[in-house]
Amino acid sequence: MNMSQARGYQRKSRDQLIKAIQDCTSLSQLFALIQLEGITLQMHAQPGASNLAPRRLTPQDIINNNDTPLERLKAEVLKAIGFKPPRRSYEDKSRLLRQIDSCTTLSELFELIQKEKVVIQMHAQPGASNLTPRVLSPQEMVDENDTPFERLKAEVRRAVVEQ
Repeated sequence: MNMSQARGYQRKSRDQLIKAIQDCTSLSQLFALIQLEGITLQMHAQPGASNLAPRRLTPQDIINNNDTPLERLKAEVLKAIGFKPPRRSYEDKSRLLRQIDSCTTLSELFELIQKEKVVIQMHAQPGASNLTPRVLSPQEMVDENDTPFERLKAEVRRAVVEQ
């Protein structure tokens, strides 16, 4: 990045910054945003990596093994600017779960996902990318009689419950 770009840069409001972080599609975009906005991140120390005392992660800080490095860094950047994602209330979750169950077509389900901003975890095939594959637990195994639509509804339900 050259200095003329940095001089003409207008800092973003908090809402614009959160949206910009979430919209980043590559590490280089995210690093440029961090640099331009002057965001300071806390490093996590490995116990034997330095003489500094390691920072112990709280249960809320534990990151799923299925996250990509980009998603983990986005979460850390959002945490550094003090953003806490809104949590759905119990009533809101139960209403949303009923709406998911009532969907009869893919278009209805996708419309609901988009409107309610439901984030669904993707499953990776071992050879399809360099990402760590997600291994299905016995509870997640589906019957041979399930349809792809029912499996997708189950994934959306799981995403709503976990959010």
